[in-house]
Amino acid sequence: MNKLGPSLFLAFKSISRGSKTTVILMVFVMTLAFVNLVFIASIMSGLLVAIDDQIRTNFVSDIVIEPQKEPVIKSYIKNAPEVRDRVEAIPGISSAAYRYGLSGTIGYDKDKHGNYVYESPVIVGVDPESELSISQIPHSMIAGQYLSSPGRRDIILGSDLAGGYKPVDDPNSLGGVKVGEKVTIDFANGISDKFTVRGIFRTGFAPVDAMAFVTDKAAESVLSVTRSATKIVVKLDQPGTEQHYMEQIRILEPDLDIRSWTEYIGVVGDLSTSFNLISAVVQVIGLIVASVTIFMLIYINVRHKRRQVGILKAIGIPHDLIIYSYIFQTVFYWLCGTCIGLCLIFFIIAPYFSTHPLQTPIGDTGLNISNTGIFFNIISLLAATFVGGLIPAWRGSRENILASIRGA
Repeated sequence: MNKLGPSLFLAFKSISRGSKTTVILMVFVMTLAFVNLVFIASIMSGLLVAIDDQIRTNFVSDIVIEPQKEPVIKSYIKNAPEVRDRVEAIPGISSAAYRYGLSGTIGYDKDKHGNYVYESPVIVGVDPESELSISQIPHSMIAGQYLSSPGRRDIILGSDLAGGYKPVDDPNSLGGVKVGEKVTIDFANGISDKFTVRGIFRTGFAPVDAMAFVTDKAAESVLSVTRSATKIVVKLDQPGTEQHYMEQIRILEPDLDIRSWTEYIGVVGDLSTSFNLISAVVQVIGLIVASVTIFMLIYINVRHKRRQVGILKAIGIPHDLIIYSYIFQTVFYWLCGTCIGLCLIFFIIAPYFSTHPLQTPIGDTGLNISNTGIFFNIISLLAATFVGGLIPAWRGSRENILASIRGA
């Protein structure tokens, strides 16, 4: 504590009387390093949030109920409308909808000359009324209209499946289907029929935009079933409480297979692990680069002031006090860099990405800034800065007095 005042004084004089270019460069490096750490972590987290939101709002919602798996595997949930109503009556459950999974190939003759283009997308049969409150697809129509209950031979296509909605033609599309045109569907069970394209939707999530939807009545006609379903999806008032409501549903429907959306889409956990690993690697590299840069700048500064350091030691200034003064200089650069970086993040970068999100195959992606993550980055950068400044300061202060004064 007795050396705190003199160390701060030496640090202040070194900064105020030193090269202004060096000071600006050091602060700039700190700012850049901090913004890079926060930005990488935030954009990776934003990508995961975008994927989670798209899967939940357009694919499987919060909870997925499937047919019995044990002791006998069944293909359908019997009396699906009644099961849906019982589940939907549980307090805290926002809505539920039953769906049919269909397999088939869609053919489209663009020029009406018998030259069909074929694709085999995921085809889903839905109750149009129920889907309005559980999915964003009915609200993502970019051409035509959504399905209606009487539309037994109507179909809506994702923009990527329909084609013609990208600057470059997608080879995995039907080649530009228009609303009102007809497509032929050859179902896996041998049934073939023509469907009228009622609308085109686009969610921004590539896997969903490559799907097709028909009405539940059309699906039941193809599958020769009634009042059944291959799955029931459940939307909660409060996402994140899946386990609680899964237990309540199991009490009502003990024979059905009930899973949360993360269990149903197992790839989500792998994506999260991969993205977190990439983010950690990039952050570690960023910290190493910042530490090495600080090391080089402080080392150059110490070597440039060898004579001054030698004179300080000659008049009786302890070498540890000189070390402390350089450490305080690095802390000053760190403090200025993080403060400027925080201003850039919260007042420029975050607002920009809020109004201009990245356009990615998983949808619009913004920054997901975590206060905990920012605090961690601040401390990590401080540690890297401390190490980068300590080593050259320690080496410079241990140099022989006469050699320092002579500059040899």
